[in-house]
Amino acid sequence: MRLSTRFALCLVVSVPLLVSVAGLLVLGLVSADLRAERDRQLSARLRALTPAASSYAWVTRVLPERPAIWLQGRLIDAAAGANSPGGVYVEVDGAEPLAVGDVPARPPAAGGTGTIGPADFDEGGRRWRYVTTHLGRRGDVGARLWLFDPEERLSLQIGILTERLVQVTVAAAAVGAVSGLLLGRFAVRPLARLGGQARAIGTRVPTPARLETTSRVTEIDELARLLNDLLDRRDAAVARTGEALETARAFAATAAHELRTPLTSMGTNVSLLGHPALDPAERAEIIADLDAEHGRVQRLITLLRQLSRGELLDPASFGETDLSEIVGEAVEQARRRHPRATASASLAVDVRVRGWDEGLRMIVDNLLDNAAIHGVDGQGQARVSVALAADGPDAVLTVEDAGPGIPLGERDAVFSRFHRRAGSPGSGLGLTLVRQQAVLHGGHVTVTAGAGTRVEVRLPRDNAPEPPADTRSWLE
Repeated sequence: MRLSTRFALCLVVSVPLLVSVAGLLVLGLVSADLRAERDRQLSARLRALTPAASSYAWVTRVLPERPAIWLQGRLIDAAAGANSPGGVYVEVDGAEPLAVGDVPARPPAAGGTGTIGPADFDEGGRRWRYVTTHLGRRGDVGARLWLFDPEERLSLQIGILTERLVQVTVAAAAVGAVSGLLLGRFAVRPLARLGGQARAIGTRVPTPARLETTSRVTEIDELARLLNDLLDRRDAAVARTGEALETARAFAATAAHELRTPLTSMGTNVSLLGHPALDPAERAEIIADLDAEHGRVQRLITLLRQLSRGELLDPASFGETDLSEIVGEAVEQARRRHPRATASASLAVDVRVRGWDEGLRMIVDNLLDNAAIHGVDGQGQARVSVALAADGPDAVLTVEDAGPGIPLGERDAVFSRFHRRAGSPGSGLGLTLVRQQAVLHGGHVTVTAGAGTRVEVRLPRDNAPEPPADTRSWLE
């Protein structure tokens, strides 16, 4: 069922119900007012007719042989002149009662000398409202005046009001149905427009970017914002899924390409090991080659895995990190990995950045490994110096070795994927991984002039890293 139809049905039910309740309340109040007004008019008529009725009763009792015809006519004229329904009944002891208008055959019994009523009286299936008063003088109770008003008159008025209430209720139901449909369509128009925009997403060309939040209806705009948020999450999930698939494709292609050479070499060496006339010295050399190739394959797979993790890094993984502590631990680990290298460190205390702990550790580890392996001086010694300092808004990490250095024309190329010099035991991915993590952390890495190779990494300290503008895969 459409929302506008529900709205119309609600109005069809609620409007007549409210009109009926209000009408019943008004009917009750009006009925009470009519009854009170009737009693007031009866009391007023009683006071107005009492003088004429008293004169008539006195003359009738004093001169019974001469009926007061002219007083009777005067009383009848006064009762008729009141222009009210009902009737007047005058009762005088010893004389015929005088009845004017619509009165019961016998009035109700009443005693005492005061005024009685207004009260109800039933006779012959009819109900009357009456008031009565004594007309005698000096304690004489032989005469009494009665005023009657039949209940049918007031019941007829109340019936007319009830009939009109029913008519108004029926009319209200019709008006409620029509207005409910119109108002319902008007009220749900922003929601219908929102539904149309939602259906258009993904089906029209060009595709609408997001739902509008300018309907000026608070609930609709809030719903549109929630849907936009869901769409953003969906698009982010789709994009990340695509990135993951592309990363997996690039990883598989790159791994297959780069592993082909060492695996082929390992296969050849394994075949040679099965030769029956193989010299023991040559066998030992082949085994050493196999061990070296095995280590190269392991390092290559590890670095490729780290590159792929960097491409799929969730920004939610970033947090405030103590870079001083990370660099200090990395230096201690590097000394144990490379016992023949000498590593010195000059680290500022409490240098903090916003980043990913594992990614920052990758930067330091690869720089230290690269310096320990390639930074060997003429005497065969590897001396590595590490420095960390805060430079304005940046944290600056410097790793310098005592090796032959890198020519000026090749200082940017060393960060390319699989770039390595002839005879290098490395995989050519270490510095690529360093640059990837530096870019992901909103910084940059450069090779500068020094005693040997000097690599400087700058990372922002205060602001959250911005996503890199270049979305090209590092594995491609």
